[in-house]
Amino acid sequence: MRQYMEVKTKYSDTIVLFRMGDFYETFNEDAKTAAKILGIVLTKRANGAAADVPLAGFPYHALDNYLHKLVNAGHRVAICEQVEDPKLAKGIVKREVIEVVTPGTITSEQALDQKANQYLASIHFGKSNVGFAVLDQSTGEFFIGQCLPEKLAESLRKVSPREVLIAETVVYSTANWYRELKPFVTKVEDWLYNYDQSYRTLIDHFKVKSLKGFGCEHLNEGIIAAGTIFHHITQSLSSAVDHISTIRPILDEYVMGLDGFTVRNLEVFQSLATQGTHGTLIDILDKTVTAGGGRLLKQWLNRPITYLKQLNRRLDIVESFQKKNRTLEDTQNCLKNISDIERILGRVNNGKITPKEINGLHYSLVQIPELISVLKNSNDTHLKTFIQNFVDTDGIKDRIAETLNPDAPSQVKHGNVVLDGIDPELDELRKLSIGGKEWIANLQKSERERTGIPSLKIGYNKVFGYYLEITRVHSEKVPEEYIRKQTLVNAERYITPELKEYEEKILSAEEKIESIESRIFHELCQYILSQAGILQENAAVLSRLDVLSNFAWVSISNKYTRPIFTKAGTIKIKAGRHPVVEQLLPATERFIPNDLSMNTEKSQIHLITGPNMAGKSTYLRQVGLIVLMAQIGCFVPAESAEIGIVDKLFTRVGASDNLAGGESTFLVEMNEAANILNNATEKSLILLDEIGRGTATYDGLSLAWAITEYLHQKKEVAARTLFATHYHELTDLENTLERLENHHIAVKEFGDKIVFLRQIMPGPGDKSYGIYVAQMAGLPNQVISRAKEILNFHLTNHPTDEKGKNTFVENQIPMFAEQESELKKDLSNLDLMQISPLEAIKKLDELKKKYDL
Repeated sequence: MRQYMEVKTKYSDTIVLFRMGDFYETFNEDAKTAAKILGIVLTKRANGAAADVPLAGFPYHALDNYLHKLVNAGHRVAICEQVEDPKLAKGIVKREVIEVVTPGTITSEQALDQKANQYLASIHFGKSNVGFAVLDQSTGEFFIGQCLPEKLAESLRKVSPREVLIAETVVYSTANWYRELKPFVTKVEDWLYNYDQSYRTLIDHFKVKSLKGFGCEHLNEGIIAAGTIFHHITQSLSSAVDHISTIRPILDEYVMGLDGFTVRNLEVFQSLATQGTHGTLIDILDKTVTAGGGRLLKQWLNRPITYLKQLNRRLDIVESFQKKNRTLEDTQNCLKNISDIERILGRVNNGKITPKEINGLHYSLVQIPELISVLKNSNDTHLKTFIQNFVDTDGIKDRIAETLNPDAPSQVKHGNVVLDGIDPELDELRKLSIGGKEWIANLQKSERERTGIPSLKIGYNKVFGYYLEITRVHSEKVPEEYIRKQTLVNAERYITPELKEYEEKILSAEEKIESIESRIFHELCQYILSQAGILQENAAVLSRLDVLSNFAWVSISNKYTRPIFTKAGTIKIKAGRHPVVEQLLPATERFIPNDLSMNTEKSQIHLITGPNMAGKSTYLRQVGLIVLMAQIGCFVPAESAEIGIVDKLFTRVGASDNLAGGESTFLVEMNEAANILNNATEKSLILLDEIGRGTATYDGLSLAWAITEYLHQKKEVAARTLFATHYHELTDLENTLERLENHHIAVKEFGDKIVFLRQIMPGPGDKSYGIYVAQMAGLPNQVISRAKEILNFHLTNHPTDEKGKNTFVENQIPMFAEQESELKKDLSNLDLMQISPLEAIKKLDELKKKYDL
């Protein structure tokens, strides 16, 4: 326990997995925590004269199954391994912590989402800017950025780091970025946030004289954050960073502004109803066939672009694939055979790669020439541009093919990993091993003949090595030179000097074979790691090809059309559809498409009125999603779409609250509205739904009115705006605001019934229809009748008599008066003298049900 306590003292804030033989053990409080999280047995271990120690453990081969559960529960985990052979140890086996795993650095397959990045971020707060760096240790992707403090939450949200490093003196619990993202936070010593040290760390790693070639030389605060990540990974966590071949700056110049409110309200990644991915945009769009393609699609959805030239390049490729179905099909068939190259490199880097995975890498690289051939044969200029982006990998392919057995097992220790002809000593040892096993087979045959014991057999186990086993029936025939080693119920086991001599030769050869194969495999891995840059470049091309061919496939399947971009402040959508809702409708229902025509010069603000459930929110989200899809380079659900580039997309759709943060629905709504008014520009798109409904009616109306005027009259925030509201009073603004247009959701009335037509029509709505919606929801008839009466009164402007009294209040009929009158009538019709007690009880039960008593 002394050895364990020395390790635990050094890693006091960490769960220590202490290797003891074939098990990882945890002790004391770690054991209690592990037992609870992992569902394993908590027991006790004797500790000499001291009290018993709580103990919980699991087999070493189950590490990956348990490790991610501890980390995902929010714990740092230190893996303390035996670093010498117990057979050779003099005294206690030497142990060392070989790795510290945290939520942002875990790389086991069970812990990772194939199509999502696992980011570790570092933040440095400078005098005027905040620097940040982001690393996915599982893929080697490394980014650097810098922003104003108020933009940090949005910048980090776009990568959603699992873990964030900050200086130990920084207070973060009330910061917006922490409250929004809730990452695992690791505090590091302040002195690590040093510019000179960080700069030197980066140029030494990339073997360059400056960072100018990466385009991040000017990001001083970001450089400090990036250097801190490297130090943390290599020193604190004892991990390697050899697979990180480049550092990419995060530049927001050509990226659409997309805050957390908007991403949530549009349900891009997570459904508001289920908190899952079903019913989200990514669920509809992600039909990618590679893990890297899935991760890239998420990155694009988090960072739609505003650069017209790049958008049109993406759309050209999607259109080419759409027109050439055979090329699209062949491309996707090739891509389906591509392994996760980036994460294979990550596993090579941390020493956890298997021969089988390296063969998977080889098979993936074999697909690249086939892909190039497919693209070349398409005779399409846009598709051929991909060809020049691939980097030659013949050297890597050949090295793997010349070294590894294509049928290599999953572990080096299982043998037969390296091909013959690579190492002369290995070839000789294999002959000896194979020959030795043949010799043993021949010995068994000859001994059976010599002794006359037909059941004699030669076996092997780890305790005794090779042995001769003879059943008790033939014990009298055992030769004198046989040395008895073990007695079983029905047999005896023996050894001979000759057998032991050959055993040593065979086992020695097999040990040497494993050692040589391990060395050759390690050399191959180091070579692959040295080619990380080439492999990552090709992986990036394959991911882009996957995403864009995926867009084409989705566009064909869902009948999407290519959007046209303009520099004008227009949005013209003909027969637009909500990409998610149309897929979720029952087969018997058809989605009703809608048009939109707006521009900043004549129809900047569209005020939309209509009842609940009529489709206002769906329409608003539909427009937002069409713009978002267009600006990642995807076709859109419409007959046609002309879109003036949107620099920022804002939404205020749907009610929500943050009770844990002390924020009511109304406060959340006002926070979102404030964010919009303070950050929108004339090139933005704003989608507002029911502003002001979380407070008193006239307060809400006044706020909605003022916000509308502000967006119209303040030139620098005169954004294209769709404003859905219940406040019919706002429709009067069309008379005073020249760039405001009224629109409404069409409703068809059939007596007391209404049908929502789901169509956006010009002009204001003439009724609210709220009472009809309440009736559809099943409110009691007396409530509906009373509500209609109250509504009619208000619509006639509160009449008063000659004395000024409110006649509605004075003369109102009690809500349940009609019901009480009917009940009295039914009771008076009963002849109590003519009915039995049983009939009276039955009648009473009927009346209770009738009048809901």
